[in-house]
Amino acid sequence: MHRILTVLAAVLFLSAPAHAAPAAEPAVSPDFVMGRPGAPVLIEEFASMSCTHCARFANGVFPALKARYIDTGKARYVLRPLLTPPQNVAAAGFLLARCAGPNGYYRVVEGFFRRQDEAYRTGDVRSALIAAAAEGGVSGPAYDACLSDPAGKAALDAELEKVGGRDVDSTPTFFFNGVKVKAGEMTLEEIDAAYAAALKANRKR
Repeated sequence: MHRILTVLAAVLFLSAPAHAAPAAEPAVSPDFVMGRPGAPVLIEEFASMSCTHCARFANGVFPALKARYIDTGKARYVLRPLLTPPQNVAAAGFLLARCAGPNGYYRVVEGFFRRQDEAYRTGDVRSALIAAAAEGGVSGPAYDACLSDPAGKAALDAELEKVGGRDVDSTPTFFFNGVKVKAGEMTLEEIDAAYAAALKANRKR
């Protein structure tokens, strides 16, 4: 768990004052996939909760992507975590999202991305994390328990290890059906083209 351990001390400042709290729920599946299981195209986004480009994509483009491809059953989507500076913010965000489980994972992610700009402007990152976590059902004692849960840190670290060999060194980076399409924010037009290419390649198999 070397990656998580390097940021653990910094993550702790984002939690509330220590007090007795129940253990967090066990970590769930590492793949939080959004969309119809049988959809022909899998869109993977490697992103960081602390990344401003990721937040801009999430707030400005992702809603249209979701409406056009995910909600209609044309594609599946999964956000794969990376930790970019400030790493403590990214780690805390992903840990809280994981604790929200499959039903709350993306509520936490989207909730923090909506608040990220204000959090950075005001310096009050902790309040943004608390509010986003609450949207996913993680609040009160569960918030503190989540950030200190060894199982959650181990699960996140396992996800971070998967980045090796995927040719990913910046966020966001997008893959369509396992093929790297772009490192950087995508426009809806670029998504349309990448989806069409992935669907065409899929049909040729």
